[in-house]
Amino acid sequence: MSILYIDDDLEDIEIFNDAVKTVDPGINCISSTSAKEALQLLNNIDKPDHIVLDINMPGMDGKVCLQELRKNPKFDRVNVIVYSTNSFPKDIEQIESLGATFVRKATSFNALCTLIRQLAEGEFVGRRK
Repeated sequence: MSILYIDDDLEDIEIFNDAVKTVDPGINCISSTSAKEALQLLNNIDKPDHIVLDINMPGMDGKVCLQELRKNPKFDRVNVIVYSTNSFPKDIEQIESLGATFVRKATSFNALCTLIRQLAEGEFVGRRK
């Protein structure tokens, strides 16, 4: 299984990667610090099983990144989880209309591990366009 994690916060990336290693060191977790970089990276890697994406990032935000992903036939059906502290109803509605699932950033390491475990075990399906 592979996960692409996109977040501009280096500390959040480190915590996410630690959680992935805790759940299953065999999971291939690729991280990107910007949406633009992630879209370029996706052209050079195998399609990930899941993309976990923050909303609030400088330059291209997570919503625009999600829109770009959905325009590309290679990624239009990839399971995307928008993982953010931003939970404005308008944003969540837009995210869901693009076939992604909103998940509020975990407040504990154990909660993050639970999310990753659900992804790894296929228990978290989320929305797919």
